[in-house]
Amino acid sequence: MPETAFVRIPQAARQRYTGDRLSYLQAGPLDAPAIVLLHGIGAHAAYFRWVLAGLSPHWRVIAWNAPGYWLSDNLVTTSPSDADYAQALADFLDALGLYRVVLAGNSFGSAVAQAFAIHHSERVSHLVLTGTGVGQEVLSPQRREAFEARARRVRDGSYQYGDTGVDHMVGPATSPELRALLVEITRAIQPEGLQRAVAFRLGPFFSPRHAQRMRMPVLMLQGSEDRINPREENADLLLPHLPNGRLDILEGVGHLPEVEVPEWYLHRVTDFLRTTAAADGPESQRGIR
Repeated sequence: MPETAFVRIPQAARQRYTGDRLSYLQAGPLDAPAIVLLHGIGAHAAYFRWVLAGLSPHWRVIAWNAPGYWLSDNLVTTSPSDADYAQALADFLDALGLYRVVLAGNSFGSAVAQAFAIHHSERVSHLVLTGTGVGQEVLSPQRREAFEARARRVRDGSYQYGDTGVDHMVGPATSPELRALLVEITRAIQPEGLQRAVAFRLGPFFSPRHAQRMRMPVLMLQGSEDRINPREENADLLLPHLPNGRLDILEGVGHLPEVEVPEWYLHRVTDFLRTTAAADGPESQRGIR
């Protein structure tokens, strides 16, 4: 695992944060094309340990800790919108001196990735989404209660939050060792970061309304056993509106393909990036080998 790294929030953006730092993990050559990984609501950058290792031979792989997660300072607003998280990611990329990147996000991270691709479409070359969450046009009582229950649990302590386990998030073939690792990752949650993420996920953001702005190649990897963001309520709603979208189903996999089946994930993502770069022309292929 790489050491936690830090970047200074740009001075012009400081009023949006409670402090002046964002944290992340990084692997791979600094002069290689960048792929930026966005974690889920109950995770942080270390969730992507296998992706960092698997893509780093040919990519500069960066896994952020969203504002309020791990050692990243929080957003000032307690009810962030899609525009707020898109701006936070823009601030992070600006601080690293990156303009155009590949974005890959899981769950909450998939929503942040879509928000960024909508608000800053020129800065995204490719989009990879797992456990895709598109938001909702109408917020059901069941969805509200599911998210608010997470916020209540984390207020009682991050260790206790992890004690609820991850069985509902992964497929049936997931090993006990991986389940235990995911619980440890969950125990590192900062309550105020998660509470802001919950506020965003309960808000009015519904990505299919704006999908025409996501003209870049988009790959959605969907676990057939995903009970957190079922495809019929998420990926299936988004796919028809994407100008250049693709949905691959991973049989027997739950909500977390990057860690449940990292070899499948790495193969599908690498193939997607190579294929779409070849279709887009030589300039898009720089560094994709």
